[in-house]
Amino acid sequence: MSELKAIFILFTTFIIHFAVPTVNAGSDFDLLIFTQQWPATACKEWKKHNPSHTCSMPKNSETWTIHGIWPTKMGMIGPAFCNRTWFFDPEKIRPIEEELLQKWPNIYGGTSEYALWSHEWAKHGTCAAILKPLNSELNYFQNGLEFLKTFTMTDILEKNSIVPSNTEKYTVADIHDAIKQRINKNPVIECKVEEGGDNYISEIRICFTKELQLTDCDGVVTQKYGYGGILTNCHSTRGIIYPQYKKYIWYVELYKLLTWLQWFTL
Repeated sequence: MSELKAIFILFTTFIIHFAVPTVNAGSDFDLLIFTQQWPATACKEWKKHNPSHTCSMPKNSETWTIHGIWPTKMGMIGPAFCNRTWFFDPEKIRPIEEELLQKWPNIYGGTSEYALWSHEWAKHGTCAAILKPLNSELNYFQNGLEFLKTFTMTDILEKNSIVPSNTEKYTVADIHDAIKQRINKNPVIECKVEEGGDNYISEIRICFTKELQLTDCDGVVTQKYGYGGILTNCHSTRGIIYPQYKKYIWYVELYKLLTWLQWFTL
């Protein structure tokens, strides 16, 4: 009987361990970084890696979308992957899936539409889950949608006449000031910097306390440059391109070809 009891206790412990998600002790953090990405720049970078790549753009390609909510310690990156046994389950976010497809999309065509969500949950969501408002997949992704509704960069920038353009350039100070005017906190502005020196706006990050209140992003890790107290990796002395997405439709190209052939055979 004692052996059976010991086996039963061991089996029960095993079941509890794997049935109830737990977060590692090293998962504590100071704040949350809410990151929005600009789809046109994400698409440009994806195609830059391989010209055959395609992009899965949201219906409105001129709106900022969500990249993730990232628990972060001051002065470092992470924590990350706090529970490698708490796997992403698409069924958990089914009630908001259609909204996620438009507002938190995976831009990288040819990959699973769940790829970004799965990655963000595994790397960041399992760490954010120590907070009650973010303690499940549904809560984590739902809060991202709520953050976007309240602080969408599309509206914030447009109110300051900063709109997508393939010819206009903006200063990092203009972008920073537009955001700070709205939220009264310091954001992080990220660019993809081309070899020739062109800045393409890539991500805008705003920060929240563990109580989900806005806070300055001062102290989070950014890349190289910085400018007058602005948290950025963009070249401060060069303008920033806020690119429009160019969608080339096959029948437009066919029409151009037929027009050329007609002219050529005259």
